[in-house]
Amino acid sequence: MEQILNEYCKQFNPGLLLLSMPTGSGKTYNVLNFIYSNYEEFPAQKRKILFITNLKKNLPIDELKKRFIDDGNEDEFDKYVLFINSNIDTVVKKLLAIDDEIPDQFKTESYQKLKYYITKLQSSHLPKEVKDTWETEIRKNIEPKFRKTIIKVLKNNFKTKKDRL
Repeated sequence: MEQILNEYCKQFNPGLLLLSMPTGSGKTYNVLNFIYSNYEEFPAQKRKILFITNLKKNLPIDELKKRFIDDGNEDEFDKYVLFINSNIDTVVKKLLAIDDEIPDQFKTESYQKLKYYITKLQSSHLPKEVKDTWETEIRKNIEPKFRKTIIKVLKNNFKTKKDRL
């Protein structure tokens, strides 16, 4: 597997490599090794390593960061590695911290409901089933409704995309 990664990914303009292998075949381990071994080389060539997965557990970011830390390269991790959470994970993680920065015109009923659910998720010891249900409700209904409200307010008050941004 290491040979496949090195031969394929180090070509000029290799394109996309899909690794569809069975569980336990060492995909994650080998990809982490490849990323860590090449994190300086690729940017020097004005190239990037992108690891895209539908499950965050498929790239254990903490394990990758630990490799950098163990070798005294934590600053390099911060410089070269970008982990992008899903929209909903970002909202759940950051909304309460920025509550006072959100303009009142956006603090609608859907916002209040979203804030309530997030507050309860973060502050109480809910049973896993309840927590999972609430997280699903936030992802499927509450956050999208709040997002639509923001879009509507922005479109009504700012006519161009540049102004809305």
